[in-house]
Amino acid sequence: MAEDAETYYRNMIGGFSDAIRISDFKANVAIVFVAIMMGPVVAFRDKFPPYLPLWLALLPFLLIFLCLLICLFPRYPRRGLVHFIIARNADPHLFPLPQVPEMELERQQTLCAVLSQILYWKTIMLYISYYTCMASVLAVAALVAVTWR
Repeated sequence: MAEDAETYYRNMIGGFSDAIRISDFKANVAIVFVAIMMGPVVAFRDKFPPYLPLWLALLPFLLIFLCLLICLFPRYPRRGLVHFIIARNADPHLFPLPQVPEMELERQQTLCAVLSQILYWKTIMLYISYYTCMASVLAVAALVAVTWR
């Protein structure tokens, strides 16, 4: 029974880790995309209507950048802290096997909970940035359609 639970939690941890890596990749791509979109906005600032200042036009981009940077910010929670030994000359005796299987299962459960919370906040930040980007594109399209002469 303990081996089945260990395998289950190991698979869950692997799934969460993969999903976190994928969300990091999405955020990296989105940062590049938003940076490319911001260039034409700044370049055509003299074509803006007089009631639309540059800071207001750039506000959605700054919100998107903030959300994506929060998404990419590494999180190392104290809860469920796993001791990763980083040493130049590490000895094998620094990495003992767990003595109590129940404690190892509890550690894996805690790690699953921590990774779930990290993935939740990464997903929320990606959604906020995505919907802000789409709303900004629609707002600019509507602005262009209204002011087109």
